[in-house]
Amino acid sequence: MEEQALVLKIASHVPHPLAVAAVALFIAASVFVLVLRAKRHVMASIAATAIIVLGVTPFAASAFLQARGVYHIQVVVLRPDQSPADIAQLKASTGGELKMVAGGWQLDVPLQTRPDDGKVTLSATVKDEFLKGGSTLVLSQDYYPTATIQLVADTSAMLRGVVVDEDLRAVAGAKVSIVGQSEVAVTDQEGDFVLPAHAGKGQKVEVRAQKGPWSGSLSAPAGKVVEVIISRE
Repeated sequence: MEEQALVLKIASHVPHPLAVAAVALFIAASVFVLVLRAKRHVMASIAATAIIVLGVTPFAASAFLQARGVYHIQVVVLRPDQSPADIAQLKASTGGELKMVAGGWQLDVPLQTRPDDGKVTLSATVKDEFLKGGSTLVLSQDYYPTATIQLVADTSAMLRGVVVDEDLRAVAGAKVSIVGQSEVAVTDQEGDFVLPAHAGKGQKVEVRAQKGPWSGSLSAPAGKVVEVIISRE
């Protein structure tokens, strides 16, 4: 079975198997005529048969592979340092199970579930490391394509919250920022604020609020609603 899969995989990468077969048939005919003229009928038959088989095999294997109607997508997930990610959560726009295999994951897409435009969108996340990435693949004649997902730091989370004083009264007009970032949000009349966390959901960030001589800070997970208490310095 492994040998058959290897032959089919190689055949699927032949861009024009019909052209290969045609060339092989032409060569076979030429060899057959030359050997026949030399009155070596047995050798002529053997040579012609061998070349025909070699020429027709890519075409036959490719046709058989397409008749099976299943795309076998190899998915490779890379960390920011280009090392392979052994653990990740993957999703595909076509649905289906992404199976772990040597070197990554594999997604099988039957021909009948192939999108009309051939596009398959793949996404991967490593939640513990706050990494995410995606890739789009167009399914065509190659039944063994490879998709590479490059992971990057997830910075999509927002930070929402309220600024209050020591008596837990809302503080309007307080300036709120994430330590190390340039964006500043100003609280509204209810003391509420929202600003980019520059971190992944659940990743800890340091938030600081200040109004005049009053200030306060808090370590909080991005994507959550937090309460920052300020007091006189």
